[in-house]
Amino acid sequence: MKKTLLVIFTGVLLMSTLFDANATDTVRVMSFNIWVGGGKSIDRTVAVVKESGADIAGIQEEAKNAASIIAKSLGWRTVHTYKSLLGKSCAIISKYPVVDSTASKFGVKLQISEDKCVWMFNQHLNHCPYEPYRLKGIEYCGGKLNTEEEAIASAWNARKNDVEFTIAEIRKVQAENIPVFLTGDFNEPSYLDWTKRAADAGLCQIPVAWPATKKLHEQTGLKDSYRTIYPDEVVKPGHTWTPAPEMENEIFDRIDFVLYWGATVVKSEIVGEKTPESDIVINDYPSDHRAVLSVFKID
Repeated sequence: MKKTLLVIFTGVLLMSTLFDANATDTVRVMSFNIWVGGGKSIDRTVAVVKESGADIAGIQEEAKNAASIIAKSLGWRTVHTYKSLLGKSCAIISKYPVVDSTASKFGVKLQISEDKCVWMFNQHLNHCPYEPYRLKGIEYCGGKLNTEEEAIASAWNARKNDVEFTIAEIRKVQAENIPVFLTGDFNEPSYLDWTKRAADAGLCQIPVAWPATKKLHEQTGLKDSYRTIYPDEVVKPGHTWTPAPEMENEIFDRIDFVLYWGATVVKSEIVGEKTPESDIVINDYPSDHRAVLSVFKID
């Protein structure tokens, strides 16, 4: 069976030809793991999206009809739900109408104004094994890892199919030469973060050129919006994992991303509980992941 047939479309596309008369050339894109359908509270989950000011959101761990509930609460037009290659439930919700989708239904084209469209993709990569735990000696779907080479091999083995599928899908639509966004909980850090400088500062165990973000950048040209705005990984680590640590020796990291191509990022913020990590603070934050909200200018 071809990989493209493994992404199962399970939702609906709600389409409209009407556009906001006050539409601008700025789009606010969010990545948000909502923690199994809304975490501590679906109402607070709605509040996260609303208070962030997002226009489009890639939702991971969509369950309990949460995507539709969020979209309806916001008066948004689009709910697009599907499963990743690993069967993880995901959704794309947007105030903009869908005018097209990839053959696999993995990506959707959103019409943001009468003459402008963007492509939106959203991915949830395999959580098991989680290599940062194993590098620290915490057994998690496998024993201890000791070297960068071991960590890369483990990560690529766990996420290769999803990453290669995503790369192939994005490269197809790039031929249209319109902006492309990819949101996701990668369950893997960024190759831009686990550097020698970060290791020397005690932010990670060793330098690791994590393959998911690295291969996406090299093979599609997708850039990391947060790290574009904040290039210093030591001064601004931007941890999204986790507001809800379950163990004393938890490893905090940045594993949630808004990647982009063909647009200009002008702002990127972490959304979460009251903590120095959060740029946008939400009371009674409901998820075990902080969200990422990035603002783009569409030329």
